[in-house]
Amino acid sequence: MSLKNNSNIVYELTRKQVKTQYRDSSLGFLWTVLNPLLNMLVMWVVFKEVLKINDPFYPLYLLAGNILFAAVRSSTSQALQSFVTNRNLLLRTKIHLQVFPLSNILTSIVNFLFSLIALVPFMLWLSIQQHVNLFSYQLIFILLMLPAFLLFEYGVGLFLAALFVFFRDIKHLYSVFLVLWNYATPVFWTVDRLEKTDFMYKVELFNPMFHFVNYFRDSVYRGATGIDAWKNNIGAYIPVWGTLGYLYLFGAIAFAIGLVFYKLMQKRIIIKI
Repeated sequence: MSLKNNSNIVYELTRKQVKTQYRDSSLGFLWTVLNPLLNMLVMWVVFKEVLKINDPFYPLYLLAGNILFAAVRSSTSQALQSFVTNRNLLLRTKIHLQVFPLSNILTSIVNFLFSLIALVPFMLWLSIQQHVNLFSYQLIFILLMLPAFLLFEYGVGLFLAALFVFFRDIKHLYSVFLVLWNYATPVFWTVDRLEKTDFMYKVELFNPMFHFVNYFRDSVYRGATGIDAWKNNIGAYIPVWGTLGYLYLFGAIAFAIGLVFYKLMQKRIIIKI
């Protein structure tokens, strides 16, 4: 049975995961909004003093980066164990294997969209304080990023899920890698600290999250403020289409690697699982 024929199962699994992830919590789904906010507040207090950043938009800068990276961290970590966790269901039914990591990724996208609510109070506060309109048309460009972001998450998640069946230690190694990846991505530190001639800046160009995070921030507030924004010939702030192309390139590469690895290991996964 193909993945397309399992679309209803993907939908039901995603809906179930969204509804049950905070089922035993007193605050319930509010944690989707509160979690990035609380993380941002801690990081703001620490890094504002350590890095001596006086940019009034830094809280929004920090929150935007944290929300996006948290989505990748959560989705890929859950997808990693999806084949093994659903072993009994996979052996007893004809459900397509890819259903489970895909539902994890879609759950992450839903949570990401809800977590955008956390941006609203900061955008409103900064709009009043800095006399700018952050609730402008640039926000629509977030939607253009989402398919590429989903492809990227799904490719990474599918690769990890297949690998975890044969190499269980990848769970611990990946958690360490996520810490390194987080620090290597401009979530709390600012890109202007790197010169374009620096070795680290050139390395960052190969970091997919470097591009996703920067594009997301440009869509959230940089276009409205004109800070490092991309401007077209008629004076409107819009993302450069080539930059959006990079996001889809990274998404396509991650998806291709994940799918090819899964296809190569598919029969062995059924036996090993």
